[in-house]
Amino acid sequence: MKILANRNIKKLLLTFPIILLMFIGFGLFLVQNISDHYKKSMIEHDYNIAGYFVKNGSAPSQIAKAFTADKTSSKIQAGQEILQAAGYTADTQTRLLPEVQAFHRQCTVIFLVFSVLLSLILLIVLLLFLLRQDRMIEKANDDIRSFMEGDISMRLDDHEEGSLSQFFTSVNGMATSLTTHIDNEKHGREFLKDTISDISHQLKTPLAALKIYNEIIQDEQSGNEVVNEFVAKSERELNRIEVLIQNLLKLARLDTGSIVLEKGNHNVRDFLEDAIKSFRTRAELEEKIIRLDCDETAMMNFDQEWLLEAISNIIKNALEHTDVGSEIMIGCEKTPILTEIKIQDNGTGIHPEDIHSVFKRFYRSRFSKDKQGIGIGLTLSKVIVERHGGSITVESELGKGTTFRLAFPMLSKL
Repeated sequence: MKILANRNIKKLLLTFPIILLMFIGFGLFLVQNISDHYKKSMIEHDYNIAGYFVKNGSAPSQIAKAFTADKTSSKIQAGQEILQAAGYTADTQTRLLPEVQAFHRQCTVIFLVFSVLLSLILLIVLLLFLLRQDRMIEKANDDIRSFMEGDISMRLDDHEEGSLSQFFTSVNGMATSLTTHIDNEKHGREFLKDTISDISHQLKTPLAALKIYNEIIQDEQSGNEVVNEFVAKSERELNRIEVLIQNLLKLARLDTGSIVLEKGNHNVRDFLEDAIKSFRTRAELEEKIIRLDCDETAMMNFDQEWLLEAISNIIKNALEHTDVGSEIMIGCEKTPILTEIKIQDNGTGIHPEDIHSVFKRFYRSRFSKDKQGIGIGLTLSKVIVERHGGSITVESELGKGTTFRLAFPMLSKL
């Protein structure tokens, strides 16, 4: 049986027989004492009867012989007839026989005390065993919690025998595997960051050169409409490449944890007003309205530069998916447990097939009319919000608009 492989259980099972043997020995000792006491009581009872016969003139030799002679069935029957005639039978109440009553009372008390003591000792031994097991599990729980909080060197004490230690060994094996996976993931992210950084830096030089060549061609004013059209397209594509490179670098730095957010307490309304300013001109040109509804006293702890990046990507996404005359509402709400920033539009909305994929990297919907997007802006926003300890969700109804909610719990260490 596997349960017997546990050294603590083997100790417990060994302790019970030892305790029982000790109590059996103690019980035999008590039985001998009770018997001696009862014998003494019976002899005193016989002394009392013998004294009665002496006082009534019976010969001492005959009295002694009555108590020491062999007892035969005929004598017992003759005595039984005499005593039963006087009402002295086996049904006589115990209270009328002081010696028997005392013996009964003594046995009852000893049995109860004996049973209570044995039960208490067994319960105490079992309780001590369970408390020890509970302490082991409690310590293991604390160690696992420490591991989950970042102390990946933490391991459970699995040096004892038994199924619990075997379980701890399995948990340690899993922790080691997770640690290896975390290290590999960290190295992989570092490699990805370095690779993207190297590629981005390598692209910057030819990209800058291409932009200069494109500007030179624009300045030449060839008068050829086809050339001018292709120059304009070339400039748009070069700008897209530049934005993509910058976003990839930002995302790689956030993924690897090489960014240290410079957080501080800032007024949320002032921050949102600054975020909207850079989109006012575009909104006016596209005949769209951006409104702000936010409590002037709302404060939050965040990194202005990085959260501005996240908010800007969502506002830009709203402008790209709304028509002329549309309205984009940006608001904030503060409760005792969180601060929520909401960005809502009444645009085309998100197709139900895409609602769960909008934050995936480079995801492009087959229903989207936007052919210029690169599918990384919302991913970057999500990573930035989560680095602030918050969460981002999206709600949308096709043809009626989209709402992004950014929630920042007050209890998290922002």
